[in-house]
Amino acid sequence: MTTERDDPFTAVETAAARQGLEERASRSLAGARARLILGRDAKSAFFATLALRLTPSVDWDAGTMATDGRTLTYSPAFVLGLSPDELLGVLVHEVMHNALGHHCRRGGRHAVRWNIACDLAINPLLVQNGYALPACRLMPGEGHYAGLLAGKSAEEYYAALTEEPADGGEAADDSAGKADPGGCGRVVEPAKSSPADVRRQTAEWQVAVSQAEQTARLKGDLSAGFARVVQEVLQPAADWREVLREFVSATARNDYSWSRPNRRHIARGLYLPGLCSEELGEIVIAIDTSGSVGDRELAVFAAETTGLLSAFSCVAVILFHDTEVRHVQRWESSDGEPRLEPTGGGGTSHACVFEWIKSNDVRPACVVCLTDLDTTFPMPSPDMPVLWAMIGGNPAVPPFGRRVSVSVNP
Repeated sequence: MTTERDDPFTAVETAAARQGLEERASRSLAGARARLILGRDAKSAFFATLALRLTPSVDWDAGTMATDGRTLTYSPAFVLGLSPDELLGVLVHEVMHNALGHHCRRGGRHAVRWNIACDLAINPLLVQNGYALPACRLMPGEGHYAGLLAGKSAEEYYAALTEEPADGGEAADDSAGKADPGGCGRVVEPAKSSPADVRRQTAEWQVAVSQAEQTARLKGDLSAGFARVVQEVLQPAADWREVLREFVSATARNDYSWSRPNRRHIARGLYLPGLCSEELGEIVIAIDTSGSVGDRELAVFAAETTGLLSAFSCVAVILFHDTEVRHVQRWESSDGEPRLEPTGGGGTSHACVFEWIKSNDVRPACVVCLTDLDTTFPMPSPDMPVLWAMIGGNPAVPPFGRRVSVSVNP
């Protein structure tokens, strides 16, 4: 007896039907991304810039959606079951997971419980900013989470979730299944990533958030909630030396060579090209010499500059400035330890730094500014990654770029 499964005509019809649904879902998802791209407000520009980093990928077994920082995996059936506004909200929801580094922050936490915590951290902000989400979305202060307040981090919500999800114990990976309790899309770790890979992707998304913020400013100001989240991403509590290296590394161009195979894979019988150099081209290091940056700070920063120049193939253009660029040094990786020659004093403005970059036709991979942030910022925001290495206790928040506090203590 021939079953429906064995019938070749049924198989062809099923495949054709699936293809049709996949095409419809792909158009719907493309339409949601187009709404962000064509949006006239700052939040649309912000999320459009980040959404374009994700590669859509069909997976009928995905249940809903999932993202690992590089792909946006989705079930066509899920996409087609959403209204256009809900699909836009879910797309932004997934982008927020990556912007906040949720795909890199789970560690050994339970996968489903971590997703619940991440949803509780994201969803109130999205709803407050006018994005629609499926009715099943999770919110602090509602339903099972009525006792939780909004405005906490994913780690704080995770600690408050005393009950384990129904799928079982403390799973260290996503083998527990593709459960999505919030129905808005999951976040998963990058597959088979080493700790170094995770740190690198974290830095890449921090740079991407910085660039997206600059793009958004062309359309206006982000809401207070989104602006706070952006600053939390760009100003994490971390060792400034590590932040500096990861920020610069994220802008490097990687060159691989078959003559230097990747030793990590040789034992498995796989010969893959190894990294032979990380090339930066030019970077600009702007040093505020208004008086608050003393000899000790310069010595510490010079040591870290030496480390950067030895780690990458690059040319550093070092600008000493107060309200004007007073002195310029060029330093290459082969020149040895840099001997900084500070010149200047008085007030501070960083407008002169970016004016100098523009007038001298320098196109840096990134700009690192050592400063106390008591300064005048350029307007409009420059179209390049900027790291503010801040000395002192100034609470000022730069209108663009990423800020990290520099300590001269060992």
